[in-house]
Amino acid sequence: MTVVLTHAGGQTDIAAASRLLVTRRDPSTRMYSPLGFLTRDGWGSYRFAYLRVAAESGARPLPGLPDARTTYRSERLFPIFAERVMSSRRPDRQASLEALGLGLDAAPFEVLQRSGGLRVGDTIELLPAPVADAGDNVQCEFLVHGVRYMSREAQARIGRLSEGEVLRLVRDPQNPVQPRALLVTDRDELALGYVPDPLLDMVDRITGLGVSVVRANGPEVGFHQRLLVQVSGVAAATLFSGAEWETSESAA
Repeated sequence: MTVVLTHAGGQTDIAAASRLLVTRRDPSTRMYSPLGFLTRDGWGSYRFAYLRVAAESGARPLPGLPDARTTYRSERLFPIFAERVMSSRRPDRQASLEALGLGLDAAPFEVLQRSGGLRVGDTIELLPAPVADAGDNVQCEFLVHGVRYMSREAQARIGRLSEGEVLRLVRDPQNPVQPRALLVTDRDELALGYVPDPLLDMVDRITGLGVSVVRANGPEVGFHQRLLVQVSGVAAATLFSGAEWETSESAA
């Protein structure tokens, strides 16, 4: 899940591509709740800070990161996230990386950006969280959610999508779980899946929005990795700003 940010003056900020939103899914409601931000700086160091709303709601801390009011720093990727990168000893590693459009030399953080760090039976997922102010150009990649619940026609259509093919975002106000839900569809509005819920606020703050295929895979790949898309446009307001996105670090 890669983010490229170009400021209004045309300067590309590589460091801005290195922040991920850590979320947890409720097994009963299937709703995702943001927990905090994982950031890699330009020198390769890592930082994790919980969101204030998560700390104040009593959200269960992540293993190895027990204090929701502490900003954690490390020269190495924190174990809770490092263990979500597929081991080089796994025989299916090459096929999994290819499904994400990555090579065998992909760095661990790069793999997390594309894969979301999902593991079977787990509820933690990492999503892109670009740093962008009003007027900045943004390109953001993410894996489409909910493909397993789409029609057979839709799943077959995903397998026929081409890299760079233009898609659409369509509101789904009748969604019983998330009234703000955004469907990812083809140009004929065949529903292919959903924008991840924690990214809805970000997408709503992007104008001139375009959506296209980065990587589409067939049924030989798990549902979560079937469709990787890119949204692009201009930030109408600062992304991930406001009280709901404040961390203990930003409030200090």
